[in-house]
Amino acid sequence: MFKNLSLLIASGALVSSAASGPVVDAQALLQRSDGYRNGSMSFVVRVKIANFEAGKQDEEHLYEVSQKGTDKTHVEFLSPREKGRHLLMLGDDMWIYLPDTSRPIRITPLERLTGNASNGDVARTYYAVDYDAVYVRSEKAGTTECHVLELTAKRKGATYRKIEYWLRAQDARPVKADFYLASGKHIKSATFDEFQDVGGRISVKRMTIYDEIRKNSHSVMQYSPFVPRELPDKLFHQGRSDRF
Repeated sequence: MFKNLSLLIASGALVSSAASGPVVDAQALLQRSDGYRNGSMSFVVRVKIANFEAGKQDEEHLYEVSQKGTDKTHVEFLSPREKGRHLLMLGDDMWIYLPDTSRPIRITPLERLTGNASNGDVARTYYAVDYDAVYVRSEKAGTTECHVLELTAKRKGATYRKIEYWLRAQDARPVKADFYLASGKHIKSATFDEFQDVGGRISVKRMTIYDEIRKNSHSVMQYSPFVPRELPDKLFHQGRSDRF
């Protein structure tokens, strides 16, 4: 019995008794799953987003994302047509800096960055910080045994009001997600398609976001290896755009 209990604790599940069945710590599972979507507590990663309409690619964008802790993100736009643009997230607040304006423009995480990817899809990657998790059920996604969590926004900076989140049962690796507005409308879905192993650390390599309103539209997000890096605080200073 104690051997089995140890195994369950290691996998993030706690057993209260044989009669009542497993009691899953949903928030712990969510926190563990965040590790696949973040390189470390201070890192840099490049994200390429390709947008598709009716099965045909119509545009592609490249970003360099620098993240420090759970509430500081700087995004540099690298595509030639967007050079000079920057996005900054500090806690619940987010701004975009444009080369032809002297002051930053306040934006929201839900606003479109490109295609089906919102600002928050790139800049807000710690779900355990933004959402309260409740365990809903255990089921298969295709052939993969999953824990299904319901995430409810607990801070105003959260990108979505609710997320239904499938995590692989054996290791809490993200499998897929459904995203909802405050009205309850299902607006997007996502699949986590490929992962990469860099120095023994597993992180997402490719995910796809599907538009649930325009069914023929989707965006593919490709991630370079996450690089741990000490980032200066001045990179996250909210000020004039010419500081870049």
